[in-house]
Amino acid sequence: MRDHAALEIRRLREQMEQLNRRVAMMNLPGKRGPIDPEKRLLRLKLGKTSDGRDILGPWSRWQEAGAGGLKIHSQPAENEQMVLSSISGTVGAASVAMPATYDQDHASPSQSEDTAVFERGGGRVEIGPEGIRLIGNVYASGGAFEHEGVNVGKDHLHTGDDMDGITGPPQQ
Repeated sequence: MRDHAALEIRRLREQMEQLNRRVAMMNLPGKRGPIDPEKRLLRLKLGKTSDGRDILGPWSRWQEAGAGGLKIHSQPAENEQMVLSSISGTVGAASVAMPATYDQDHASPSQSEDTAVFERGGGRVEIGPEGIRLIGNVYASGGAFEHEGVNVGKDHLHTGDDMDGITGPPQQ
């Protein structure tokens, strides 16, 4: 004769183990590994095998800071610290690689308390109490380019053009 209480306890224990595994798999930390920019997919390095080879997660989309009204694209850097998020606890096609935090491979671009810093390659934008600061080469194309309501774009005219090449400020 079977003990129904023992069978039920065994079934509940198995269910608890499955749930614990799914909870543990919901957020897996890793480093950015191989990437396919055309398909906007990457694989995270989740660990190492006993012989030193990378354990790679599945091909996953990466999360951007904005994908609606404000669109921001920033491809994750090699070895960038990320988290593979799988809401259901099942790692697979629905998993998303999310940016994590700074570490020894990718340091913070600033220690400021009151200035937001955006940095990529040789370009840097700082937004703080003194205004906006652009660092690096700046290129503008298309549309109008004005400063305090005055056209300073490629088609602006100057005042006071004399014969020695010296001009006055742009015409208003």
